[in-house]
Amino acid sequence: MDNKTVWETLENIKDLPTLPSVYLKVNKLLQDNKASIENVAHIIEVDPAMSSRILHLVNSAFYGLRAKSNSIAHAVMILGFNAVKNAVVSVAVLDTLSFKDKFQNFNITEFWRHSVSVAVLSKQLAEKSRLVPPDDAFMSGLLHDIGKTIMIKYFKEDFSKVWQRMQETKCSFSDAEADVAAIDHVQIGAYLTRKWQLPEHIIQAVAGHHYYISSSKSTGLIECIMLADALANSGYQIDPDLYVLEDHIEKVIRPLITNTESWLPQARTEIETAYEFFLEGK
Repeated sequence: MDNKTVWETLENIKDLPTLPSVYLKVNKLLQDNKASIENVAHIIEVDPAMSSRILHLVNSAFYGLRAKSNSIAHAVMILGFNAVKNAVVSVAVLDTLSFKDKFQNFNITEFWRHSVSVAVLSKQLAEKSRLVPPDDAFMSGLLHDIGKTIMIKYFKEDFSKVWQRMQETKCSFSDAEADVAAIDHVQIGAYLTRKWQLPEHIIQAVAGHHYYISSSKSTGLIECIMLADALANSGYQIDPDLYVLEDHIEKVIRPLITNTESWLPQARTEIETAYEFFLEGK
C-alpha cells in the first residue's frame, strides 16, 4: 500500500474511534472564559458512566487527595478545568482503544503499560522543570503511540512488515516504519488527535516525539514526551548528551536527566498507582 492509498484509507474509515460527546461539549464550553464549575460538572454528569469513572479516578491513589470527592463539581473545583477535561480523554481512550486480540505478538496490555509509564514520566518532568502544565504532559504521554492501535486494526499489512523488520534487525519500531511502511504511527496519531479536536500543542507532541527538531519557540512539551519515552524504553537510564535541546529547556531538563534519583522513585510509585487505575481489568 503506497502513501497516497494509506491516507485515502484513513480518510475513509467509518468506524475510526471517537471521543465521547461529553468531551467535545466540555471542550467547547471551556473556550468561554466565563465557563463555571457548575456548567462543566453538569455536562459530565449527564453521562453517568463517565461521571462514575471520573470520580473513581479522582478518588484513586493516583491523585492522592486527602479528602474524598463525592461530586463532579467538587472534583472540578479541586483539580481545575484542564485536569478534568484531560481525565475525560484519558478514561475514554483506554476504554475505547483496548482490545483483547493479539497481532504479531503485540500485547495491548504491555502497550498501555508503556503509555501510562510515559504519561507519568512526562508529567513528572513537566512538574519538576515547570516548563508546561503537568496535565498536558500526562495527556500527551498517554497518547504518544496511539497511532499503533490504529495500525494494528486498519493497516495490518504495514504493521506486519514493521514487526517483521524489528525481529530481523532488532531495530526500533519507528526505524522499522521508516524502512518498510507507507505511513507511521506518529502521522496516524496526529491525524487521530486532530480528528478528536484535541489542543494543537498536544497534537504536535504526538506528531513530533520521534522527529524532534530543536526550536527557540519550543515550550518543552515535546521534549518532556521524547525524554520520558526514552527513559521508559531504557530502564530509566539515558545519556543526556544524545539530545541537543534549546538553552532554555536544557538548563532545567538536563539536571533532571542526569540526577534521576532526585525524582524517579516518586515517579515509579506514581506509575504503579496509575497502572492500578488505568489498567484495571485490562
